Amino acid sequence: MTHRSNYRALLLACLSLGVFNAGIIHSADAAQKAVTEQPKAGPDKIHGKVTAVIEASAYTYAEVDTGKKKVWAAGPTTPLKVGDMIGFSTAMSMKNFHSQSMQRDFPLIYFVGRFVVDKKAATSKAAAIASPHSRIRQEQVAKAVKGISKAEGGSTIAEIYAHKQHLDGKTVRVRGKVSKFTPGVMGKNWIHIRDSSSPDDLTATTEGKAAIDDVVIIEGKIGLDKDYGYGYVYPVIVEGARIIKK
Repeated sequence: MTHRSNYRALLLACLSLGVFNAGIIHSADAAQKAVTEQPKAGPDKIHGKVTAVIEASAYTYAEVDTGKKKVWAAGPTTPLKVGDMIGFSTAMSMKNFHSQSMQRDFPLIYFVGRFVVDKKAATSKAAAIASPHSRIRQEQVAKAVKGISKAEGGSTIAEIYAHKQHLDGKTVRVRGKVSKFTPGVMGKNWIHIRDSSSPDDLTATTEGKAAIDDVVIIEGKIGLDKDYGYGYVYPVIVEGARIIKK
């Protein structure tokens, strides 16, 4: 009798444990299904005011104040100005990014396909200030130009960027193909050239004139980390360049 009672108690315990385990499995399956069925969240958007702009090669770097913090984003060359209100996607971010062209580190930066500029801000007084890049042909992809040889007694663009610290304040001579030219901004003409040594372009201020796709030689003094106001900072630039057409 005692043996039968013990057997019955053991059977009830097993049944109870089976029901309990089934409940756990059912709950886990339901939770997993709920997680699986949840819609995937898309990338966030960041909106804020531009507080700094850096032009580098075919990219525009913008520092943006969101009201809570300042963040950096890089996108295709865009005529942005300090004070512009812009937005962009956070889909592609990178931590501890090192820019070789600028020799600068960014703890966090967002790479974007485009900057969305607030049209109302673009008509404000601050936005009315002309940008050196507002009337130039935009190039979305940086690449070296074939067939541009080094100027006699001069340097290539790659050599200038590689040895920029030793060239600060010194006169350089560079041959390149004009990729951008904007006249009469802030009392200067602005020329960008590319050669076969590097995908990066080289910017110069000048009183001379040139047309896009002209092959020219520029001669002028190297300046480092030059700030021309309104957030336009150039890590490397040739100032007061003379243009020699070849």
